[in-house]
Amino acid sequence: METAESTRRGDHPRLQRWKDKLNRLLGTPPANPLEAGLHELNERLGLHADSEEEEGTHAESAVVVEHTDRLSRSIYYAPDMDGQAEPGEIVWIWVLCDGPDNPARERAILVVGRTRHTILGLLISPNPDHDTEEEWLDIGSGQWDSSGRQCWLRLDRVIEVNELDIRRQGAVLPRRRFERVANRLRKDFQWV
Repeated sequence: METAESTRRGDHPRLQRWKDKLNRLLGTPPANPLEAGLHELNERLGLHADSEEEEGTHAESAVVVEHTDRLSRSIYYAPDMDGQAEPGEIVWIWVLCDGPDNPARERAILVVGRTRHTILGLLISPNPDHDTEEEWLDIGSGQWDSSGRQCWLRLDRVIEVNELDIRRQGAVLPRRRFERVANRLRKDFQWV
């Protein structure tokens, strides 16, 4: 709602929204310190609802890929949308998929562990060729694929990525499906 004071200062709400949108497009943070702080938090969390960036404009996330048995640990189901990304959540990262000459693509991973600010995740893929591959586990369809396709989870490699490089969307793997993943990690890769 517009007040007499905001009108005198020239801060018409519609004009302010346009200024904010222009600043976002130009990459210029807001002048107000509070707005600048909120802008920075939203950027890190990927929460700009009206952002229309092309997928190819994103930088890839710095990731380390390890054999799953080298990172064996206790696995538990604890998705928590209020704090840090926890096991059971689905998050998205930007990775090079088809070589260095192609743009980075956003890929979904299932969080299976963490160490301080590093997320440990398993790659999710909708590629039906994985149906016959032993190192991939069928997890069905869900929020992790916007097209509603059946997906598979790669079990033999763990992706380590900084928590600041992920995008959270409130997606969670159902507990029973997570337990299937956890049981395979315990059986095949010595997780506990």
